[in-house]
Amino acid sequence: MFKIRTKYRILAGNMSNMNVEEPLVAYGILGSSLDSNSELIRVARGGVRTDMLWDFLSAIKSSKSEFEEFLPYSLKTFSRKKVLDEAMGERVLMIIKAFRKGEEVFGDVAVFKKWLIKFNPILGDEPKNFLGTSTGCQLVINELGRIEHGVMS
Repeated sequence: MFKIRTKYRILAGNMSNMNVEEPLVAYGILGSSLDSNSELIRVARGGVRTDMLWDFLSAIKSSKSEFEEFLPYSLKTFSRKKVLDEAMGERVLMIIKAFRKGEEVFGDVAVFKKWLIKFNPILGDEPKNFLGTSTGCQLVINELGRIEHGVMS
């Protein structure tokens, strides 16, 4: 779960005045939805709203242009869409999953973001360069798991 304490409004039903601290909850995505690949795919098939991406970027204190390098479409294209297609939704959710794992391992998103831009000899590149694909996101998540458990590769 994000430890970021930014409040988000739920915009559905009779709970329109309810604030939550987990940005994904407002979009119907529970933390556990990203733990299993089958759940992640189910959420992606249901449609990932671009509003969720913008809220996520705000929560991790990243600009849209900073994040654009991970996406195959321009931000202008994203801005025109209200709901992402399945493939793009899955990609965005994998990036969010990587950031959640990074925050869990390092205890702070800012520390994780610094780790992303340092050369990693195991990966052979900066970890941020892997976030452009779902497979690359999984490699970063796997490396974070090794760090978490003190396993040297």
